[in-house]
Amino acid sequence: MLYAIFSMLLYLISILLITPLLMKSGSNNATPAIGRNKMPFFLTALCALGLHYAHIYSQWGYAVNGADSPILEVSSLISLVIALLVSLAMLFRVKTLAFLLAPVYGFALINLVLSAFIPSQVVHLSHNLFIHISLSLLTYSVCFIAMLYSIQLAWLDHNLKHKKILPNAGVPPLMLVERHFFRVMLSGEALLTIIMITGSYHLAGALEVENIYKGLFSLLSWLTFGTFLFGYWKWHWRGKRMIIFTISGMILLTVAYFGSKLI
Repeated sequence: MLYAIFSMLLYLISILLITPLLMKSGSNNATPAIGRNKMPFFLTALCALGLHYAHIYSQWGYAVNGADSPILEVSSLISLVIALLVSLAMLFRVKTLAFLLAPVYGFALINLVLSAFIPSQVVHLSHNLFIHISLSLLTYSVCFIAMLYSIQLAWLDHNLKHKKILPNAGVPPLMLVERHFFRVMLSGEALLTIIMITGSYHLAGALEVENIYKGLFSLLSWLTFGTFLFGYWKWHWRGKRMIIFTISGMILLTVAYFGSKLI
């Protein structure tokens, strides 16, 4: 519990540190403030991630040996993976993710609070499914980041068209955000395809109601993302259609990952 409390505090400090930098960078006469002042933020963020992992390991580290693990710990682990991916991308100067840092850390903070203070249902994680589950967590995290990218892209497009913000060094170029979004979305779809293939093997060996629901909603999510990617490539779908498809796909994928465990 102590790990969780300190991690929550550091997540909160990270959000308080990054938000003013993003607001300053988003102003019309801004200079790129994030690059000059990011070290205190990254130190607190990395400490928060490390303590978050320590809390999960203390609660859930035995799960790889086939023990039961709480469902909220799975959600907390997913939020940790998302925050870690975004943080590593920023360390490698992927500046289009800067505006996603605050909501990503906020998402991790909420999941950490839930997993630390709310008793949750337990699910069985078999040792034979550990690799499949780890890949599933990565797939969900990548698709979630793609969804955040789509929201950011639509927000930038709307505000630039209505001249609510002007192009400057603190705002990532629209075409660069769009290119990164497409790559992340395509990576998520590729990972989801692998999950569908490997998951069909486990589904064939265990035709239970939970697995059938999981497979069905995963397939619907895969079709939703695939339809959007084809429309994006063929007809240049953007704006509201892009948000509708990505959020709908994430809802279906979330139901597949968590809703099936509640049946």
